[in-house]
Amino acid sequence: MIGLGCDHNGFGLKQRLHSFLTEYGEEVWDFGTFSREPVDYPDVAVAVAEAARAGLIERGILVCGTGLGMAIAANKVPGIFAAPVVDPDTARLACMSNDAQIITLGANLVGPGLACAIVEAWLTAKFRGGRSARKVNRIRTLEQRYCRDAGPVLLGGR
Repeated sequence: MIGLGCDHNGFGLKQRLHSFLTEYGEEVWDFGTFSREPVDYPDVAVAVAEAARAGLIERGILVCGTGLGMAIAANKVPGIFAAPVVDPDTARLACMSNDAQIITLGANLVGPGLACAIVEAWLTAKFRGGRSARKVNRIRTLEQRYCRDAGPVLLGGR
């Protein structure tokens, strides 16, 4: 099961990816948004990331204007590795080297054809383990340390 989510900027590309994934034979859970009405992308990113963390989806794809905000928000969910990708090579490496469960795309940066090629590269890649596993485990250890030491949340800036 592939989770798919977007903000209003990514709505059109998300719709195209939904069709592509279905044609590719994947089962898709669409987390929205379902129109071009403005929404706050962190809400969608966290919903997909939490579903991945809970094992409800195997992988997730998030789309906003640049892919950056979605990645930042999704990466706040402990245990999630979300990678912004811009081409098939970065998508493949996000899986092979970083074991990313989620990729993020920028609808203002990649067109539908490239986005489908990116998704296909990511779906067919496998985590290679080895030295990469050691590095990924190191990141997980750091995450645990900082989750344990998390201080108060400051809203509205630093």
